[in-house]
Amino acid sequence: MEKVYQYTITDKEIFENIFKDEKLLMNHVIIPPGKVFPKHPTDAIVYALVIHGELSVTIENNAPKAFKAGCLVNIPKGASTELGNRGDEYLELFVVKYEYDLP
Repeated sequence: MEKVYQYTITDKEIFENIFKDEKLLMNHVIIPPGKVFPKHPTDAIVYALVIHGELSVTIENNAPKAFKAGCLVNIPKGASTELGNRGDEYLELFVVKYEYDLP
């Protein structure tokens, strides 16, 4: 039988879990302009699917890169990463984590 998952349709800041099982989870995230999360090691293999706006990604000590809507960005587990929205409009993305560390 199929499962149906809902997510919020909005242009306001949000961080919501869509689903989670023992190896895979998906979050829906909307980040306002100017918000950047502190650098941290990823706790999973990460896939970030950009739906709207522009995702800024800095991995390790490399220069920041920007990814626009239509991009799927893969970030390896354990990489020191800074993610955020350095653009002028809201950023919407879905984040899939595979083989994540349990809290």
